[in-house]
Amino acid sequence: MIGVSVGQKRKAEENLPSPPLNELEPLEQVSKAREDLGELLISDKKNAAINFDIEQNIREIRAILQMNAEILDRCTKFMTHTSDKSTTFARIRFEVVQVRKMKMIGTQFITRPIRETSSFDTTSLSFLPQELDDIIVKHNMAEGKLKYFIDFEKFFNKSLILHESVLEPFLPKLKEHLMTIQVCLGGIDSWVIREPQVAISFLEATFSTKMEIPGHSVELRPHICKCDADAHDRNLLCLSCGEAYGSHYYDGACSEGCDYGSREFTCEVFQVLKHCKVKGKYETSFDITNVQEQARLKKFLEFISIE
Repeated sequence: MIGVSVGQKRKAEENLPSPPLNELEPLEQVSKAREDLGELLISDKKNAAINFDIEQNIREIRAILQMNAEILDRCTKFMTHTSDKSTTFARIRFEVVQVRKMKMIGTQFITRPIRETSSFDTTSLSFLPQELDDIIVKHNMAEGKLKYFIDFEKFFNKSLILHESVLEPFLPKLKEHLMTIQVCLGGIDSWVIREPQVAISFLEATFSTKMEIPGHSVELRPHICKCDADAHDRNLLCLSCGEAYGSHYYDGACSEGCDYGSREFTCEVFQVLKHCKVKGKYETSFDITNVQEQARLKKFLEFISIE
């Protein structure tokens, strides 16, 4: 009989199929379940770029969760529609400064808010990768705009009950998914807040004023209404003559012969940035999304102030 070495015997034993869980002793079942779960998550174990240090990953995940929560909190008020796959946001931006001559009140610098909407893929906030979804039960956030999104803070806290042999490969997978969410939220934050803020900051610095951001329910497009004239802001446009309501004479008529007693106006939202009384009639506009146009506007303001 040919002898079998110890090494060969051990290798043969390793190749034997594992017995079913229900045939193992209770504690052996626990160990085997952890081992199988670890194998499911450990596909990247040989990747030297991945950090499996539990303490460091916990600290990093806490930091990512906090940053994600801050970004989401900033963007929530701009949400107009949510689902488990996409979320629609609305933003207000300003792109043109108009200069116009107004009767009685001189020259006005105004700008009109523009509302835009865009939908973003927010699947990563509503679904987990399969290897994570099978381990810890997830719960969504409170009812309201965020009801389709997973509460990742709770999910992470619950995951800490896992045995270290499972937690070690689990945390890098979770951190990777949270970073994917951060990229998603960063794109939303850039479109909703940071991009419009460039023009807003320019206007506030140039005209020393605070920009007013209309709410979702405010109709921005010109529209005809027949409400009480006293309810209109002095800067709203009269339908009959196209001038601001505030430019009408005290008897209700203007030089164009209109009568606001008809209670018919074109309501259009805009913000007056500057009033000034100058000689001549200036009517022009500046595209403040263009750096050269911004410089031209500043030079025009200097010219107006000298005059």
